[in-house]
Amino acid sequence: MFNGIVQSLGSIQNFNKKLNAFSIKTKLDLTDCKAGSSICCDGVCLTVTEINKLNDDFIFTVCVGEETLRRSNLIYWKKYRTINLEKSLKFGDEISGHFVYGHVDTVLKVISILKQNFSWLFTFSISGSNQKENKKFILEKSSIAINGISLTVATVHNQSFDVSIIPHTYKNTNLFNLLEGDLVNIEYDYLARYVGLKSE
Repeated sequence: MFNGIVQSLGSIQNFNKKLNAFSIKTKLDLTDCKAGSSICCDGVCLTVTEINKLNDDFIFTVCVGEETLRRSNLIYWKKYRTINLEKSLKFGDEISGHFVYGHVDTVLKVISILKQNFSWLFTFSISGSNQKENKKFILEKSSIAINGISLTVATVHNQSFDVSIIPHTYKNTNLFNLLEGDLVNIEYDYLARYVGLKSE
């Protein structure tokens, strides 16, 4: 389990097609991780199969199954792509975001990025036929995990919703790399999911 607070960025170094495995380089301290540990990679909970240290960097390998590829944007991962990383929570850790499981529900498209005076306003589409049934999980002021980042829904429109991004989040996650038309990993908040299901 995670809390949607990105601890560092990682860079895709290699993709092994035979094993369907990615190698990821990061400056995040992974000395307390081992094979079998879980790391949230752009919102996807992945199991580490190997960790090595190279100078000041760590390089770890994760294998990806078909279900994960089907629901996430990992099929678009290429060499040197920047991804968000968070190690799994330990008992006693501060919960600064919300409970994130790393179980991606779907991908959504960025339809606009607006630079404001003190923040950025990101708008995401929920117009696809397979997204309409999930709109009940997107509530104003509820939490949502986007590429593993714990964010708050600002406004819900008919076919889209907005999130407001402060400079710290923008500069310390891969949001600064996003462009209109990009696809992001989405995990709906489990509290919003419960409310949505109960309202049916």
